[in-house]
Amino acid sequence: MQIKIGNPNIMGCNVINGEYNFSICSASNNVVLCLYSEKKKHAKYRIVLDEDKRFGDVYSVSISDVDLTNFYYAYEIDKHPYIDPYAKEITDCTCFGKKSREDLYLSPISVAEFDWQGDKPLNLDYSDCIFYKLNVRGFTKSKTSKVKERGTFKGIIEKIPYLKELGITTLELMPAYEYDEIGRFSQLKEDGILSRYGVDARYINGEKSCAPNFWGYTRGFYFAPKASFSSVVSGKDSNKDYSLEFKEMVRELHKVGIEVCMEMFFDKETVSLCLDCVRFWVREYHIDGVHLYGDETILKTVAADPFLSKTKIITIFWDGKKGTYKHMANYNNDFQNIARQLLKGDENQLMAFMNASKNNPTNSAVINYITNNNGFTLYDLVSYDRKHNELNGENNRDGENFNYSWNCGEEGPTKKRKIIDLRVKQIKNALTMVLLSSGTPLILSGDEFGNSQEGNNNPYCIDSEISWVTWKDNVNSKKIFEWTKELIHLRKKYKILHQSNPLTMSDGLQVGFPDLSYHGSNAWFAPTDNFIRQVGMMYSANHGEAGVNKLIYVAYNMHWEEHDLALPKIDGGKGWSIYLCSAAKKEKAVISEDGRSVKLSPRSVSILIGDYKPGKGKNK
Repeated sequence: MQIKIGNPNIMGCNVINGEYNFSICSASNNVVLCLYSEKKKHAKYRIVLDEDKRFGDVYSVSISDVDLTNFYYAYEIDKHPYIDPYAKEITDCTCFGKKSREDLYLSPISVAEFDWQGDKPLNLDYSDCIFYKLNVRGFTKSKTSKVKERGTFKGIIEKIPYLKELGITTLELMPAYEYDEIGRFSQLKEDGILSRYGVDARYINGEKSCAPNFWGYTRGFYFAPKASFSSVVSGKDSNKDYSLEFKEMVRELHKVGIEVCMEMFFDKETVSLCLDCVRFWVREYHIDGVHLYGDETILKTVAADPFLSKTKIITIFWDGKKGTYKHMANYNNDFQNIARQLLKGDENQLMAFMNASKNNPTNSAVINYITNNNGFTLYDLVSYDRKHNELNGENNRDGENFNYSWNCGEEGPTKKRKIIDLRVKQIKNALTMVLLSSGTPLILSGDEFGNSQEGNNNPYCIDSEISWVTWKDNVNSKKIFEWTKELIHLRKKYKILHQSNPLTMSDGLQVGFPDLSYHGSNAWFAPTDNFIRQVGMMYSANHGEAGVNKLIYVAYNMHWEEHDLALPKIDGGKGWSIYLCSAAKKEKAVISEDGRSVKLSPRSVSILIGDYKPGKGKNK
């Protein structure tokens, strides 16, 4: 074995020109690299990293003339076991030392090659994307998911036909790197408690219990996929190369045109580690984007990195003023709150919704949603007036108090048909608001068929059927699913509904109609007084694709009374027809005989298609 000074610019463990390069950051003067021929308690080689291998606080060593292909490694720092923050996989633990009960976790020096079959990131434009957010375990862990490998990356692969049928283009995964969900990695702890959602003692029904970190918004080993999300990991079998399952998932999703984005939560990590991490996942795992939680320095550094110029970078409060980066996107919580308030009929929300719906900046993208993991599911949004987080063990003090929700007349589950029908209608209304907004829409997994968390709006510490998606197959769930699928189809069919640039509300192309216009009880004029809750938004398809002489008229009535909205006069074609209506059959929207207005039932949305021939008759 030849041991010499390594390359400190390359962190972690890497094979470079046949040599093994190890680099780690530590302020200690007592650092030892331990190499294990198998996952055993004792290292076969112990290499003390002397000062001549040190560059500032980075130790680096290069090893050659030895085959370490099947070896594992870890460090000892001040005589305590230490996991490389850049480790690409992390095994199950074994006991460390004769008297100490510290856990020892090892990492493979090399990971098996993976056949990407020519795969590369898809680089879809934000305007063409339908985001779908999920928790890897929660998405398929329930038996109702009917997949073989429940709660794993392979479980997602099994659901690809479903995602394709729905029309999803981009998966956003809640943290799927190796985070600490049960408090086992002591090196990630601060004062005995994890940095954010702590694995700490709690009391349920008077008994002490442990609160797991189900969501994963905490520090972790950012270069390793989460082992427990892999189908190959178990307590008895080796879990080496479990990371290949993540790669397989990405490859198979890419084959059908579906992107993969990862959420990453950075707390006190250095900017260099964060940048290395994002680059690594793009290069090694072919992911298409990341949703970052971190300070502004990290965000600006990642945004300006030329290596990531084609990678989707999503964060909050990115309004474009920080720089023009088309690959950047703002997670738009404002849209959520505005849409929720209008949905339940609050006054003085119409103008805010109209502006939020057409918001589509030129210098970055915007992600619109009405529900997310941090809050009610869509079914719970229309079924609960207040949160019910008692199972979290915090006396219902955790979670958002201002949910802007409405239970439609009764708190929680009900057998009253009138309330059930109203809830289904409200869910359809909400999905329309999101999927027909000009920004990039995002759906929370399960919302497309009415998944519930029993009123819990913050199940970060619950790993059970409550937080898992319960796959429903009943009359109402099918109605919601078909509605969602049809809305996605409509959005994709007409380019005017998913433009790359903002709509101007003018007829710059001189096709006879502006790209977007608003209508009230009179055509071409939509009052927005505080008591008004209805509006017609009309899109001219010719502005999205030349020669498509169609008008898409989205009629919103969020009032508890019926209203008429005026329709512009069109001639020479088939005129106006109702494409979709969220109301039940007996309450469906009705177009007047002269085709100049549409009557909307209370709390309903209707989508009309206008067919005309330019130059025929008088369109106005």
